[in-house]
This record gives sequence, C-alpha cells and structure tokens, in this order.
Amino acid sequence: MYKVVKKDTINADRFTIIQEEVEKDGQIAPFSYVTIGFGISIIPFVDEDHVLVLKEYRHPVGSWQYEFPSGGIDEGEEASAAAKRELLEETGYEASEIIPLGFTYPSFGSTNEKITLFAAKASKAAAPQREILEEIKGEIISTDQLEDLIASGQFAHGAGEVAWLKWLLYQKRQEQH
Repeated sequence: MYKVVKKDTINADRFTIIQEEVEKDGQIAPFSYVTIGFGISIIPFVDEDHVLVLKEYRHPVGSWQYEFPSGGIDEGEEASAAAKRELLEETGYEASEIIPLGFTYPSFGSTNEKITLFAAKASKAAAPQREILEEIKGEIISTDQLEDLIASGQFAHGAGEVAWLKWLLYQKRQEQH
C-alpha cells in the first residue's frame, strides 16, 4: 500500500491532474495521474446484424476515429440514463431496449476513469443534438464489418472494443442457457 506524503492538484477543465509524492517501503517517489468523471459507451444495434458506428474527429490524436456513442455521466444521473441520452444526442437514435455489459477502466495506471458499457436496440427518432466540438458522421455497418475494422486497427476505441468483447461473451452466455 502507498502512503501519500505530498499531494498537489491542477484543475484543467473536465480533468484534474494529481501530482503526489508517495512513500513505499521507506522510499519516496513521484506519482501522477488524471481524474475524470465516469462515462458510458453504448453499442447501438439497428437490427440483429448491423450496428451504428460513429466516425468522429478526435483532436488529441489528430485524426478521424471509429467509435461507439460515448460520453460522460452527469451528476446524479444513472449510467443507463446517460447511455440513452448520449445515444440520442450524438446520433438521433433512441434506445428501445438497453442491456448492461459491465464496465472497464481504460487505463487505471494513469487515470481513475470508469466507463460503463451497454448494448441497445436503437431506431432513428430525431436529429442529433451535438456539442459544438463534436464533428461526427454516423455509419450503419454489419457486425462482420465491425469485426474487420477492429481486427485491422481502424476501430481502435478502447471502450468500444471492450464493449464488443463483453457483448460477444453476453451472447455466448445467453446461448448456453
């Protein structure tokens, strides 16, 4: 177990950077990490064999990336409600059924971020209500195409990849019962 002997915080918009000096076994070493509000990621199935994926410009990596709808959980909001809200806001699709798939910590060596994962039956309901910096294009693709994108590295959304794995495991468990 670590003992924190000094701690500084830097608030940077939606992130907080924690810089600590930590004692372990009589030695002190620096340790830094980022805290961020918890989030969701949702696989929107438009039918049994097709999903809606987003292609979004991601400024930190300077390129367009395939991903599933994802976003933050507002204070006091249930994760499933956040998933439905984000799906509608980013895509204009509404979830008629939502299936919890667990959660993932995408990088627990450097952040406390926890992303709760869902799958949903989704259908077009309205126009998207995107935030100003969201540059998004939606595409409906087959699940085989999705797996090809994952295998080729074109779909590199970590939470989305974990959600897809958890979906496959969920399906396998359903078949066994």
